[in-house]
Amino acid sequence: MDKIIDSMSSICSWINRKVIILTAVVLFLMMMFSVIAIFFRYVLANSITWAEDVLLPAFVWVGLLGISIGFRSKSHINVETIIKFMPMKIVQKLSIFTEILITVFCGYLTIEGIKLTLATQSMPWGMLQLPPSFFYVAFPISFFLMTLYGVNAIATRFRNLKNSNKV
Repeated sequence: MDKIIDSMSSICSWINRKVIILTAVVLFLMMMFSVIAIFFRYVLANSITWAEDVLLPAFVWVGLLGISIGFRSKSHINVETIIKFMPMKIVQKLSIFTEILITVFCGYLTIEGIKLTLATQSMPWGMLQLPPSFFYVAFPISFFLMTLYGVNAIATRFRNLKNSNKV
């Protein structure tokens, strides 16, 4: 079982590194495209009419992929005031319960995101007439990643809890 958890952790780490690179590239391209759009609007007095159609989906992708990156690295905000006064055994079990709850919710949001993406497939949007599913698909992808990372975190926590009980 430990080999499976280690393999899953390696796969999740590999995926997360690729997501970080993709997010950084999209963020850089957003910045460059914004500078070009501002230059066209204010210097050349000729706006790029479809700039928003490119920047809005990119913003959604960067935001949602960033959430999954933060989820993997456990860098989201949390409140530790109450936990500091609890015994370690209760904290460990409460952490597993919280992780399970969040992972199930992310799984639910993955399913709902797929439904939303499929429902908006044929609707044209904006100047480019791209379907909104072009950027809505970021929702199920991001929440699927968080579900995957959550399952890995739960398995790791159970293994750590089992190993701490042996000592």
